[in-house]
Parts: sequence; C-alpha cells; structure tokens
Amino acid sequence: MTSVFCELIENTFITEDIFILKFSWDHLAPKAGQFFMIKPLRSSIFLPRPISIFEFNKDNNFLKFLISIRGIGTKELSLLQSGEKVHLIGPLGNSWSDFLPKTGVAALIGGSTGTAPLSALVNEYPDYDFHFYAGFKKGFNDNLKESAFLGAAVNAKKIIAAAEDGNSAHYGRIADLLTDLENYNAVFACGPIAMLKIIKEKCMQKNVNCFLSMENIMACGVGACLGCTINTINGNRCCCKDGPIFPAMEVVFDE
Repeated sequence: MTSVFCELIENTFITEDIFILKFSWDHLAPKAGQFFMIKPLRSSIFLPRPISIFEFNKDNNFLKFLISIRGIGTKELSLLQSGEKVHLIGPLGNSWSDFLPKTGVAALIGGSTGTAPLSALVNEYPDYDFHFYAGFKKGFNDNLKESAFLGAAVNAKKIIAAAEDGNSAHYGRIADLLTDLENYNAVFACGPIAMLKIIKEKCMQKNVNCFLSMENIMACGVGACLGCTINTINGNRCCCKDGPIFPAMEVVFDE
C-alpha cells in the first residue's frame, strides 16, 4: 500500500455525470479489482472516497478511474483540473486474479460504472477468453463497443450490451440476457446491488462459480473502522480488508 499525493493528468467527462480521472503513477502496481482511497488536496469533506481501478498502464505510468457523480465527494472529484494534487492511498483490497481460473471462459458482468474494475481485468489478462456483459441506464449515441466508458473491455472476445432505453444496445436489463451462464467456468460481477442479487441467484441455479465486487461506505479502507461491513454466511466482513470481492455464495443480501 502506498500513500502519496499524485498529479492529475486529465479529467475527461464521458457523460454529463460520469468522468475519467487520469493520474501519474510510478509506485506499487495495482491489480484489477483493487481500489484506492482518493481525496483532493483542496476538499470540503473529511473522508476520502473509495474508487476501483479502471486502467493501470505500467509502461506509461498512469492510473485511470471511472467515476459517477453520486454525492459531495464525487462531485468534488469531478471538478478537479489537470495539474492538481490528489491524495491516493492504495492499492487496497483483493483482486479478480485471486479467483480467476487458469484456463476457461469467464463472464464479466458490469452495471454502469461497475464495468470499470472488470475492464481493468481484461486489460490485465488480454489473452484470456472473456465475455463482457455491460448494462446501462442510457445507451450512447455512438457504438457502445467504441465508447471510452468500456475501456479495455472492447478487447474482450465477446461483448453484449444492454441499455434500459435501448439506445445502441439491447433493450432492457443486462441480467435478462444471462441465459447461458452454465457455459462459463466463472462469473465476475460488479454493479448495483439489485443486479448482483439476480446474478447470484442465476449462478447458484446453474451451479456456476460466481464472484461479486461489493461496495459500502468506507472511512479508512484498511478494516480499522468497521464501517463498510456486509453480511455473509461467515458473519460480518469488511468490504475493504476482506474484499471488495467475495464468492457470491457467501454474500447474504438483505431482503
């Protein structure tokens, strides 16, 4: 884990409320699925925000984060300008590679900015047989496969996209397109809780190994504050220290 102030290279908006932050990074190499605690040098809030890695380029020494504006903290991040200093703590948590089979075909299922850590996995293992399922509230005017929203996911062996408005994609929810999960050696998912719950149920019905990236409100990122606990069959676990990735069969969703 590294705690350092980094210079923002670029802040690029993808939609009116989703943007990509690009930082210089020549420290400990992160793995896909891990996250950083991020806080601007100029900030009106006390706590940093946990953001998953969207892309890490070890040759050119930069990190990217795909972020959706959800509150004051992410709004502050959206207002950052090139050259500003931001406090980054990480990489934190476990990674997709901890659960990735050595061979086979894996389904990656992302909802909205939940596509980010899964795109990072495609970037980390470019030769692996990934099928990428991406779900959005709204589609894009351009081809989804060419959108910066998906990052390295465009290099997956197969891409299936759904949008609730049907624009440039299948009409409806991405979970409705998961009809052949039994053909996968593993399923990895990140996105809204409602989506993750459906994916868990579908995978358990098909007896397919499934792993979910969970999120909760975090204060420290290292398991000291116990603020990001989730319910599992093994009791309360911290999203930061014990996750953020958990076997789906262990996660207990509130009814």
